[in-house]
Amino acid sequence: MKKFSKNMTITMSVIICLFLVVGFIFSFVPMTFGSKTYTSLFRAINVSSDVMGGMYGEYDITTEDPTQKNISNSMKRIKEVFENDGYKNVNVYSIGNSKIRVEVSYPKGKKTYSEVYSDLSAVSAGKFLLSSANSTTAADAVVVDGAKHVAEIKVFTNNGVNYMSIMFNKEGQKQYEALCKKTTSIYMHLGTYNQSITADNVTDYTAFTLSDKDYDNMVALQKRITIGCMDVEVNASTAVINTMSAGLTVGNGASSPEEKGFSFSTTLIILISVCAAIVVVGIALFAIRFGLFAVVVAISLLFNIYLALIALCLVPSVEIGFASIFSIMVGISVIYTYVYIFASKVKSEYALGKSFSASLESATKKTFANSLIGNIVLFISALIVFAFSFGEITSAAIVFAICAFLSIVTNFGIIPLLVKIGISYDKIGQNLFMLKKRNIGFGLSENSNKEENV
Repeated sequence: MKKFSKNMTITMSVIICLFLVVGFIFSFVPMTFGSKTYTSLFRAINVSSDVMGGMYGEYDITTEDPTQKNISNSMKRIKEVFENDGYKNVNVYSIGNSKIRVEVSYPKGKKTYSEVYSDLSAVSAGKFLLSSANSTTAADAVVVDGAKHVAEIKVFTNNGVNYMSIMFNKEGQKQYEALCKKTTSIYMHLGTYNQSITADNVTDYTAFTLSDKDYDNMVALQKRITIGCMDVEVNASTAVINTMSAGLTVGNGASSPEEKGFSFSTTLIILISVCAAIVVVGIALFAIRFGLFAVVVAISLLFNIYLALIALCLVPSVEIGFASIFSIMVGISVIYTYVYIFASKVKSEYALGKSFSASLESATKKTFANSLIGNIVLFISALIVFAFSFGEITSAAIVFAICAFLSIVTNFGIIPLLVKIGISYDKIGQNLFMLKKRNIGFGLSENSNKEENV
């Protein structure tokens, strides 16, 4: 392995230092340019609620003998409402036929924790009904049922006034017509919320329209009515809304937005701490075994972090969850296992009596084939898993494919380049791998032999 010239060594070192500094800034430091805000690569990654933490709402289904279709349609409606409202990482699933659980990540941007708490509370706001009487159970009451009769709900503004139009399906139009002919006082029911609305001279039975000066109030009511038109009804009095951090929920005391536990994810903190500890221990082991080579490993790790963040931002569909983090840990171990094998091979070749230069060349040749084939196999395996997987496993497969690709870049690009720069500096050479000096006769050490001048 030939050395760089002195000028080239300095130039390459400066370029790498600049890349590391610029990479750190764009990866982790948010910046503002005029009216535009750059959030950083790290903050742009989608993090799943099972890692990021967030809030959950769990609701008892009160509808008798609901079908799986009823529950499925209701879950889809809840998910659509939250996603249309700007939420990401919304998970909605049923627990048997008795409960519906909604999980959302901690809010970003304009959403406050109190607003998230309020939005989850809206899921149990109650069933939406229009009735000709104050009581929906009155014997002669004509009732429009949101689940059966409402087709769509829209909010719009006309001449400075905000309107909400509740549009009916064909069956709903007939029921609404019967309601309007029954009375001019229409009672709107939404759980414990009741309102009497005067409807005189109604001729259009396709929709029921409300107006309000406050647009935000209208939108909030729209969300509640939309969920109130679900196929199943849930119990508001038994609903549980709390912070969520996977299996490490921040205690029962963090059930309101004012609690301290609302502001962080215990799971995320633990995972970051564990990953940091693994990295520190790994670099320490390289330092004990190979000396200055640990610096090369640390610099290559920074390169990989920046490249991985760029790759993840280019694939916005990926959500980093538990499975993805496991893929990252396995991927890092794969990358640096091959690095460890290369460094160990340098030491073993040198122990056989070869010169430092010959040891580097031999180690590179002997590890090249296995490293290349191994990483290609891992990359193809990740693509196969991606082709047949779904959900979080798909994200994990993509993450592992990125790690396999970075392993190739690291072993055949980054590490050789950094080693070449390292040995180009005087008095580093053998110290890079903690190689012991050998006597070669006539009182000379190996470092004094010109042949060893790499």
